[in-house]
Amino acid sequence: MSLPLHESRVLALIEMGLCREDRELAARFAMFNRLSAAETLPPREKLEPSRRLCLVLTVVLIASIVTLGAIAAAVAG
Repeated sequence: MSLPLHESRVLALIEMGLCREDRELAARFAMFNRLSAAETLPPREKLEPSRRLCLVLTVVLIASIVTLGAIAAAVAG
């Protein structure tokens, strides 16, 4: 999974803080990462939006803008 740079930095800072404060927890995270490194994500866990979802969201956004414009025009009189 790829995150934006600022989110990666925040996660790295959280990780460093946890490692400093709770070494046992850090060791457990490291073991989990080693054990799960070869596994792939199931399809339902992947964060890539489908084309259909993008189309539906675009239509909803356009319909909302048109509706709000019509309401604003009606209120303005």
